[in-house]
Formats: sequence, structure tokens, C-alpha cells
Amino acid sequence: MLIVYFLSAFAISGTLLYLRNRALQLFFNVLFLAVQTVLTVYAYCHLNENDSIYFAFDSIGVILSGVLTLLGYATFYHSYLYLERRSDTKRNKSIYYAALILLSASMNGAYFSKHLGTFWICVEATTLCVSALIYHERTPIALEATWKYVFICSVGISIALVGILSISVAVSKEGLTDLDLNSIVAHAQGMNTKWIKIAFILVLTGFSAKMSLFPLYAVCVDANTVAPPPINAFISTALKNVGFLGIFRMYTIIAQTDALPWANNVLMITGIISIAVSAAQLLRVNHFNRMLAFSCTEHMGIVALALSAGGIGYYAAVLHIVLHSFAKAGFFYQIGQVYSIYNSYLIKECGNYIKLNPLGAIVVILAFICVTAIPPSGLFVSEFMTFKSLFAGDHYYIAIAALFLLTVIMFVIGKDLLRLLYYNGDGFTAPQSVKINRLETVSQFIFFGFIIYLGVNPPEFFSDLIRGATAVLP
Repeated sequence: MLIVYFLSAFAISGTLLYLRNRALQLFFNVLFLAVQTVLTVYAYCHLNENDSIYFAFDSIGVILSGVLTLLGYATFYHSYLYLERRSDTKRNKSIYYAALILLSASMNGAYFSKHLGTFWICVEATTLCVSALIYHERTPIALEATWKYVFICSVGISIALVGILSISVAVSKEGLTDLDLNSIVAHAQGMNTKWIKIAFILVLTGFSAKMSLFPLYAVCVDANTVAPPPINAFISTALKNVGFLGIFRMYTIIAQTDALPWANNVLMITGIISIAVSAAQLLRVNHFNRMLAFSCTEHMGIVALALSAGGIGYYAAVLHIVLHSFAKAGFFYQIGQVYSIYNSYLIKECGNYIKLNPLGAIVVILAFICVTAIPPSGLFVSEFMTFKSLFAGDHYYIAIAALFLLTVIMFVIGKDLLRLLYYNGDGFTAPQSVKINRLETVSQFIFFGFIIYLGVNPPEFFSDLIRGATAVLP
């Protein structure tokens, strides 16, 4: 099935590169979304089956592919609005859509890879595809951010490759001849823990560039600053999920060994530092996209803490990744609408939004509730599980420090969003002519509804998928 999907994605993206007709572009975009949907449904119907020697449909892959499919519909829709609003050239539109399709295909390849080498290739492909999208506006700052993203991500992925090679050393000593994930997990207990520890550190460091986790978190922040809002939604959700999956795959290996307590300590330190960095940076940002980017680092830190805590924290980590994807995507889509009104992403240049766009203002309030994990946000449920696991594991100092930092983050984000909604003081002049597309907010209401529903009353098949994804963990 995946070979058909990849060939379809390549054919559609190649066709779009040469198309200049808007109706045909729309047709092929819808066609790809249909192919993407069929793949996700097929993967769920063939759960835990191999697709080839390199790919398999496991629970975590199905979850993340499902998230990508839902985000895909919204991202293509908001991309259409964004490109029409900018009056982009037909050539730039063709490049944009072609790169977006290839990025989606690369991420799906990573989600379903059961071979560490194939996974690495797909992750590298996402870097090349997203770079074309970051540079879409063709400005000097976009060029700088693109080169920085390509360079740092390539360095990070190279570090992760060395980690994978370290695993191959441990694997070869056990008589295995390939890097099939299931085989590695099955034989991990007898492997040399020294090589596995080295691999874990290198993979965590390398894929932190994709996950926006300490230490290589900054590259995603710079990319978010200049990328188009729909692409920011992808970078901050589906693409971060690729980084999470790389670290999660490595964690499932080390979890089978005596090095698990050591790995949990590393993850815990990484998580709390990520949250601390986010809190410190949010105190000084004056840019909506950077604010949301540092918020992503905070949430990825929470995911790291959930994994390190173990127990119900495993479930919380996967749930948090899913809910964060919907929350941050909806938030970035709305920031795109904010920019269309004020022609600025600077917080100090925006205000009185509740009068200019009342429906959008409701979305901003819902986004704040969801992102900061205020009930009934489903993120409250995942964070509650995380802190329950931390306290159950006697990690009191880490839990208290994290709660304090999250309080600071909630205050800063709330302050900036209240200014956006209500500020009408000296130095601020409201736009005179405002055109509002009320349909533009529909996707955000749907996503925030998902967040509440999946957190408060998740369907049984969704809970089963999460339990299946974490079943291999002790």
C-alpha cells in the first residue's frame, strides 16, 4: 500500500510543479488528500501488519498518520486562503503545493518505518521538503531561517545517524543483521548497555531539532518566525511528531534494558530544562509566532517528563502529543488571520481584536484555554496524568518546579493574548478596513472540539491505539 501511496504523492507533486491552472491545482490537492485518507484508513484496518520489509502499520504510526490526515485537510484549506490573500505567482503556488505534498509523504514514511535506516532517510527528506516552504516568501530573513534550519537539522540528524550506527554495533554483537525495530526490541535485553546509552544520547540530541526539545530547540523557533502560518501549523505539530517518534522508538529499545532508570533521568532533565527555557524566552518575546514556538518547546518538555515518569505517564505522553497537535495547529491558523488584519506578527502592534473580529477572538480565548491546559481542555487530562506519575515516582522537586514554570508561562501567554483582544491605548491605531472570512475559523472550532472530546471522553478505539503504542514499555 505504501509504495502506491508514495508513487501517487510523487506523481501528484510532480504534476503540480508544472500546473498553472488554479482549478487543476485544487483538483490534485483534493486527490492527494483522498489518497492520504485512504492510507490512514487502510493502516488502521491492517493494524500490526507489515507492509514491506521496511514499513509496518503499528499503533503509534496509525495515531500520528491520523493526526496528519486531519491536519492535512485544514492546512491545505488555510494554505489556499493564505496564497490567495498574498496574490502569489502561479509558479510559487505550484512549488508550495508540491513541497507540501512531499512533506506529508515524508512524514508518513517516517511514521510507518519499522527499519531505523528507513526512518532516518524519511526524516532527512522532511528537512529538504519543509525548507522550500519556510523560504516561500523569498525575503532575506526567510533565506536566513531556511539555511539555519537546513544546517542545524542536518547536523542534528547526522548526530542521530551516529546514534543509529551505535545501535547497529550492539545489534551485530547479538547476531542480528539488520536494523528492524521489532528485532532490536526483542533482543535489546542482551545487548551491551554502553552502546545503547550512547545511541540514546545521540538520538535524543539529534532528533531534538525536529521535536523542538532541548538542546536543539532554537532552529524550530526561527523557522516558525518566518514560515507561512499554515506551514507553521505543520512544523509545530505533524513534523514535531516525527521528532517525538524518533526519540520514542529509541526509548522503546532502551526500556527493555537495565539502562531504563538512567534514560528516564536523562529525559527528565531534558524535559525540565526545555520548560525552563520556554518560560525564560516567553518573558521577552514580542512576536506571536515566536510565542507559540516557545510554547511548543514547553509542551515537548512535558511529553519528555511524561515518558520519564513511566506508568500512566506513557499514556499521557502519546495523548499529549495528539492533543497538542490540534491545539497548536488551530492557534497558528488563527494567528494567520490576525496577520491578515494587522499586517504584523508583533504583539505590541495588535489590539482591540475582540471588536475587529469577534468570532476570531472567541477562537483566541479557546486557544488559550486549550494550550494552557485549563479545564475542559483535554491537555489538562494529559498534564494531570503526567504530574500524577511524577508524584507517584517521588519526583517531587521536578513536579513542583514544572508547575511553577507552567504558571509563569500561563501568565505570560495570557497577558499577551489579553493585549491582542482588548488593548486600545496610546500608540495603537486600529485598521480602518477589515475583511473577515467567517469560514476561516471553522477548522479551529473543530480542532478545539477534538481536544475536549478526546481528553474527556475518548472513543475506545483511540484509547486502544494509545495502549497498543505503549504496550511494549514496562
